[in-house]
Amino acid sequence: MAHAAIDDRTAHSNLTKYEMSALAAEVGVSDGHPRQRATAKQLEILRSMPELFEQAGAERFEDLERRAQSVFLSSTGQHAAPVSAGRVLSCYSSSVVMDVVARTLASSFTRVGLVHPTFDNIPDILKSWGLKLVPLEEQPLMAGEITVAIAELDVVFVTTPNNPTGAYLSADALRSLAEQCTEAGVLLALDVCFRGFDRRFQYDNYALLDATGVQYVLIEDTGKLWPTSELKLGFVAFSANCPLALVDAMSDILLSVSPFVLALVSELAGEATRGGYDELHSLIRANRLRLTDALEGTPAQVVDTVSRVSVARIELPPDVSANATYRSLRAAGVHVLPCGPFHWAAQEEGERYIRVALGRDAALIETAAGRLGSFFGEERGDG
Repeated sequence: MAHAAIDDRTAHSNLTKYEMSALAAEVGVSDGHPRQRATAKQLEILRSMPELFEQAGAERFEDLERRAQSVFLSSTGQHAAPVSAGRVLSCYSSSVVMDVVARTLASSFTRVGLVHPTFDNIPDILKSWGLKLVPLEEQPLMAGEITVAIAELDVVFVTTPNNPTGAYLSADALRSLAEQCTEAGVLLALDVCFRGFDRRFQYDNYALLDATGVQYVLIEDTGKLWPTSELKLGFVAFSANCPLALVDAMSDILLSVSPFVLALVSELAGEATRGGYDELHSLIRANRLRLTDALEGTPAQVVDTVSRVSVARIELPPDVSANATYRSLRAAGVHVLPCGPFHWAAQEEGERYIRVALGRDAALIETAAGRLGSFFGEERGDG
């Protein structure tokens, strides 16, 4: 594969802009949204959308919303989520939820310890509300260790499972963080939008957190799981002692989410518990293996081998940068993400990696993996 040059102006200011530029790409493995074909059971649900629309319009909104929240959260093991207490709020996007959370944090707090690396819209949104960020290195954090003086923080913010690495908090690690935060009077914020991919993180977070007495807020999401053309919901759940004015802040943003989307999410989450998650996990596992196999024998390799989320990082050969690789691959019709921006406090650390999305049909991943294998084979000099 020829390594054609491409103008440096293809560099973008954030990862979402990279993803936007790939939406019409022939081989787009850039964004982590689900773009695989729906399964047979999911197609049955999608074909019933006219009936779902009519039923949703006839049902009392509060009942519909509570059911959708309960079915979805229970589908990933979150049986103690405070749905019946009214402490789960619905929104049309987890990114909007993130903005609402950041706004309320900024009204009370100053310093946020944030996992490093993570997807760059999280630090960007937090900083846009004037919050001061302190990087918390991922490896010790996921073991329950806060590597800065917790007294210097107001909030500890963790993405788990993390994007792009797939690292997650075990029950013991989460309990340790929660206990440390409780003792220090620090709020614990978790972005758990990729939980649906990893059964190891599907222990009941809410039961564990409530037992520690920690002040917490959790951001949940359906948008990474099902190929529904961006019909999705984000949720924010919070503890009884949470000091954030989330209800007021959310009411400034929207009146309600779509009853139809609530009904759709309820149906899809119910199907997921009846085998849908198994099919999704199987697809992601097989696609990760396809990518790993295609790179065997090249100087590039898939890392985070125990990750189960719908993205994979590739470590690049020595002296090859992520940005240069992105440009060359884009010129060849393959869109990936350079990982520099994930390392929001030290972008040079991410220049060793690119990220490939796995939520695609097997045939597209086969094509992408084959081209990547050829590309990195040429880097080795195999022609």
